[in-house]
Amino acid sequence: MNEKEGYSEKEGYSMKQTVELTGLSKDTLRYYEQIGVLGPVARDRNRYRHYSQAEIDWLKIVKMLRTTGIGINEFVGRQQAGTRERREYLERYQQQIRENIEELERIQGVLSEKLMFLKNKEKIEQRS
Repeated sequence: MNEKEGYSEKEGYSMKQTVELTGLSKDTLRYYEQIGVLGPVARDRNRYRHYSQAEIDWLKIVKMLRTTGIGINEFVGRQQAGTRERREYLERYQQQIRENIEELERIQGVLSEKLMFLKNKEKIEQRS
């Protein structure tokens, strides 16, 4: 589904569309709303949830940052924060990710050296 396909500014995205767009389960979406990761979601007269584009974008960021090991409680109340606070928050995690990448690259280098050593040693042992 394309993000704008089936989207109405007035109605927003249905729960099913939001699940498809974010890859999060219905239970996760409800839980995020319950604990405050996501603010109160608009509902229609039948009490069905309808998610805005801004909420979809926020959920995608949350899901992406969660893959880096950030705990869910770090996101509680952040969606409602002011622009400056949200920017500072994201900059902090961007810096943390840069540091993680540098550490992973250092580890990759050490492993590459060790593998090269072991391959050379293996060649020598095969000749003997």
